[in-house]
Order: sequence, then structure tokens, then C-alpha cells
Amino acid sequence: MGDQNNRITLKLLELMQKTGYPIVQHNGQRKTGPPPEWTGAPPLKGCEVFIGKLPRDVFEDELMPLFSSVGKIYEMRLMMDFSGSNRGYAFVTYATRTQAAAAVKQLNGYEIQPRRHIGVVKSVDNCRLFIGNIPKTKTQGELLQELSKHVTGLVDVILYKNSFDRNLNRGFAFVEFTSHKAAAMARRELVPGCIKLWDQEVLVDWAEPEPDIDDEQMKKVKVLYVRNFAIWTTPDLIQKVFEDAINNKIERVKKIYDYAFIHFYEREHAELAMAKLQNGDIDGSNVEIRWAKPVDRDLYRIQKLNRGNAKFNKSCDLTQTLMLYKQHLDKKEYANGSPKDEGIGSAYAGDSPCISPMDLKPAYPYTAAPQSNYALAPAKLESMCKRYLWSPPVYNYQKYVDPAGVELWVCSVELPQVGLPLLTIPQRVGPLIGRACYSILQANVEAADIALQTLKMLRVDLIQQSAPAPPVYSPMPAVQNCVRLPYDYPQMYPQMQQVLPLTIPTGWRTF
Repeated sequence: MGDQNNRITLKLLELMQKTGYPIVQHNGQRKTGPPPEWTGAPPLKGCEVFIGKLPRDVFEDELMPLFSSVGKIYEMRLMMDFSGSNRGYAFVTYATRTQAAAAVKQLNGYEIQPRRHIGVVKSVDNCRLFIGNIPKTKTQGELLQELSKHVTGLVDVILYKNSFDRNLNRGFAFVEFTSHKAAAMARRELVPGCIKLWDQEVLVDWAEPEPDIDDEQMKKVKVLYVRNFAIWTTPDLIQKVFEDAINNKIERVKKIYDYAFIHFYEREHAELAMAKLQNGDIDGSNVEIRWAKPVDRDLYRIQKLNRGNAKFNKSCDLTQTLMLYKQHLDKKEYANGSPKDEGIGSAYAGDSPCISPMDLKPAYPYTAAPQSNYALAPAKLESMCKRYLWSPPVYNYQKYVDPAGVELWVCSVELPQVGLPLLTIPQRVGPLIGRACYSILQANVEAADIALQTLKMLRVDLIQQSAPAPPVYSPMPAVQNCVRLPYDYPQMYPQMQQVLPLTIPTGWRTF
């Protein structure tokens, strides 16, 4: 063993003299580089490749000549163990992304020893964190300022607004850092139990990294990604605004919840639209425009099979799975699209309060809301049941007359089967009973809204039960009259006289 180590040391010294690269071993890895003539900043993100399946007796004296044949090496990091052997993998950083892509293309599967083939792929340099359980009243600037008190290396904070109330956020954000190391340190600092934001525990995990697309491929993209639309903004309106801006026709608009993909016939038209409409006002919302990134079709099909685009990983426990589910829950909600593939709203994106089309008497505690949001709760509930293959909700209605002669409707809703991703074993939820309303349509909305809030509380309970050290969550708003059947409504309204018992089938609701 001593003679072998001496031979390796001599080879490394010879490599240093020949190339001029310094070699330093620190914390279980041996670094070679950067080159002596290098000046300026390190290479950009996307220039690193990962080398796997290395034989344990292969070292820099063989790897450096092999990988430098593809392009200029900035740095090589070979993972080492205490015995002096390598740990079977290494990282190589090239001067440019083009050289890194060439290394993957030319050296992946290379036979470095007889019947020993190495694997070379692009390294995932994840610099993005997901932060959940953020107070919904906080703005992007406030979150950036609060995070800056605890972590360093912040680049950007992506905080999505609630599509139903633009004054609120969705309760989570994506945070970009200068490097993977900075993101890892921030993740360590923000672990629940260490630091609170606004005296509140937060959920922190790695976000799914953005796909690394070749620069030449990005130059051919003719699709724009536009976000921050209002939920009621239609694809036709978006198409008209963009066509007026470029004075040309566009291919199509695909609106998904509160963002859209705009497909152009020409790259020049997309560039002109971005220049004219960036941060512009469309239907009362300031929109942000970026180039859309081409998707891996195979990966996309896998995502669709995993329910709602949530990245369920069998190696994750329930807490991690629910966190990943929370990241992606709001992303595939279509305002106008195929009912077989797209939903129109998410139950967890925002609350849909019960509203009345008429002036309500103060004796009944209703919450006023814009007329445009009136019928969203039943649609959101039905959409979620379809998406996750749950049994459809069953509604029952009862009509009463109060002492003043006013007709009142009470609706109960039952979810016969609620399963994944919330419950491993499908269970019945309900019946859940809404408040007395002045119309059958309003009673329908009230019952559906209570069902959505119940599912939201069920999700929080699951996270708390599955976590080893349950974090502290902000209290959920009280849900009034969320009681189980049977319930004696004449006792609720002792002087009312029942005049018309009525049950309406599930398929009804075509207002």
C-alpha cells in the first residue's frame, strides 16, 4: 500500500509540473485547478459535468488528459476516502458550457479500463430553495428583507400572488442564491426550530432545479412564458393584446391558471412582444415575461402520471412528499382548456368565500365578495375530485321558511372517497353542512367552500402527524357550522316550518 501511494504521489507531482495546475486535498476531495493563467470570475453555471462509475484505482493522471482532450478544464474534484482510493465519482468544470456539453456527448460510456465504462452527465448545480408556510400578507420586498437578516448570497425571491386576491400571496416562495453552497448554507440556517420568519416556523427544502438548456437551443425558442395574469383573464384577451403589440398574428395562447405560454410564428415577433409588454399592465395585472424553456417530453409524461405534476418520489417520506406536492399543486390549473387534462382551480390556492347576489340581512353572518368569484368553490371542488380520481361530491338540499316568511336553503356535501395524495387509504369525508342561504345556488357555494377548507385542514394535520418534530403552523381560520349530519334544523330555527324537502342529484348545477 505504501509503494502504491508513493507511485500515485509521484504521478501527481509530474502532472502538476506538466500542466501547472495546483492540487490540494481538503475535506474528502482532491481539487486540481484552476489553471495558472486563469484570470477573472469562475465559469458560469452549467459548465460542470459529473463523472460516475469510476474504478477505484483511477486518478487525476489518467482523468485530466482524457477530459482535457474535449476542452479547457477549469477545475477537477475527485472524491477520496481515507484509504487513498477514490470514491467512484468526480466533478469536472470546463471553461464554457459548450465544452461541458461536448464532454457529455463524447465521453459518456467511455471504456476507461477493460469492460469498465464511465458515465458522464451534466451536473445539477441547484441554487434554488422552496420556502413554505409564509404569511400570506407579506410582499416580495418584505420577504427579501426578512431573509437577508438570516442568510447570505440572495439573488432573487419569486413570490406568487393569490389569483383570487392580488393583495395576498400563495403562502410559498422560491429563493435563488448565488451558488449551490450558499443555498445549502441557507437551507441549514432555516431548518424548523432554528430560525423563525415573523415569529413563524417555515418549511424549507430544495426546489426542483430549472432545466439547463443549451444556449444555441434557447436562441431558437419562439415561445414566451408570461405570469401574474388575473384568474379571469381569458386567452382571447391575451392573444389580442400580444397581436396588437407586434402588429402580427400569433400561433396560439395556452393559459394555465394565472400564467400562459404564448406561441409565435417568428422569433423576431416574440422578441418584439417581450420588449413592448415586459412589466406592462394586462387586464389590471403587471405581467412578467421570460423565454419558455423546452421540456423533456418523457419527463413531462412521467410528471402527468404522478397526479397534478407533483414530483412524488418513493424515497421520500410523507412530509417530503407533501412538501413537493405543495410546490406543484397550483401550477396546472387551466382557465380554458381540455377537461380531460386540465383543472380550472386549486382548492389550496385561495379561499372562495360564500357570497350573496342580494343585500343580506345583518342577522346572518355572510361575507361579501366580488360577483366574479361567486361560483368558483363548487367548480374548484369538482375539479380537484376529477384530477385525483376521487368520487364526485354528493350534494343534498333542504328548504325552510323563517318566521318572516323568507325562504332559506341549507346544503350538505359529502365526499364518498378521498384518497391520494392526501390519504393513503381512501376515506369518506362528511357530510359537511353549510349555513342557511337565501338561494339554492348560494347554499351550493357555501357547502363546497366548507369542503375545501376541511380538505385544507386535513392536509395540515397530515404534515403535523408525519413530521418527526412537528413545526408550528399558523392557526387556520375557524370554519363555522362545519358539523356532521344528522342535525336537527328545526332546533336551529325553532319557529320555522318545513315546506319542501328536496334532494337534487349531483349532476345538477348548470348555472
